[in-house]
Amino acid sequence: MTTLLLALVVAGSPGKPRKVRNMPDGWTWPPSAAMKEAGARCLAALDAAEVQHRPAAPVKKIATPIEIPEMRIGGITLVPLRGEGPFPMDCHFAAAIAGVAPELRALGVRSLHFRTLHKYRAVRKRGKSMRFLSRHAVGLAIDVFEVGFDDREILRVKAHWSAADHRLAKVAAVFEHAAAFRTPLTPANDPRDHDDHLHLEAHMQLGDRDAALVPKDEP
Repeated sequence: MTTLLLALVVAGSPGKPRKVRNMPDGWTWPPSAAMKEAGARCLAALDAAEVQHRPAAPVKKIATPIEIPEMRIGGITLVPLRGEGPFPMDCHFAAAIAGVAPELRALGVRSLHFRTLHKYRAVRKRGKSMRFLSRHAVGLAIDVFEVGFDDREILRVKAHWSAADHRLAKVAAVFEHAAAFRTPLTPANDPRDHDDHLHLEAHMQLGDRDAALVPKDEP
């Protein structure tokens, strides 16, 4: 299956630019038949998980756009820190959150407070826009600045990442080990650009495990 490659010329051997791929494997635009079929399976998975959702208006570059009316997925509430809804997202993002929700709830997490969910933009590094799309643009990423817990404590990534109990690091570890997510960007692994938030990116998997909520170590 053809994969869309969005190119960025980086330093290397003269005359040999390297392509950087940031889109999910198999991602194309407009959406391929396989992507549409994966989207239909994803919607069925959300129904099976009893996640309330509805179709969103067509959104540039989101393959299966949906809205979550109460912004609640598997017992985890997504709380906007700015802006008003609706907040469109790809179905696969919602399914990925549903997949990690039990582990987050086990840590006492009740809410993820975000500033950016879908936004059509390029990846930004050190304040500069790169030449390839961010996964925010395709509805598969979220920037979490605060995490709320059952004990009503709200921890801010900027202020509390290095707290002695490492609660936020434990939250990030859930996404780190989840098959449905890429490696999160945090103050630990990207302090230059992510000192004040967690950047969480979901996959959009095609095939038998499209929206399957499975751990990475499952065969």
